[in-house]
Amino acid sequence: MKASTREQRLDLFTRCLQELLNAPSGSVVVFEIPGRPLAYVQFERTPEGLKGEVCSGDWGPRRKARPLSSAMLDRLRSMGWQIPPRLRETNPSKAFTGGNPSAIAEEIERIFLEVFLCPPGYTVRTEGVLRSHG
Repeated sequence: MKASTREQRLDLFTRCLQELLNAPSGSVVVFEIPGRPLAYVQFERTPEGLKGEVCSGDWGPRRKARPLSSAMLDRLRSMGWQIPPRLRETNPSKAFTGGNPSAIAEEIERIFLEVFLCPPGYTVRTEGVLRSHG
């Protein structure tokens, strides 16, 4: 599934997050920018709600890594995301216990625009919710 306008993206984020909230613990959804493998936001269903992760960009071979800048990390921090001490080991994360998919959708949109610096007409892609069978 792809979405390219703000309205379509927010609808896609909200629908997938709502489905994830109704899925078994351990289920996940990943929202990514086609052609930018290090620009994604993912959520996992936990017993408490949802756990979000933002790709730090600091994975894989050094020459291919695209670590988030300190300004990008500060932006995430200001939105309440936890920044780990070593980004090569753990992505920035945030727990969502309230279960308000439309509010979380707005935050995902802000991350793609303000952290990953996507243009306003960017396209986001997802495989949808990958349900855990455990």
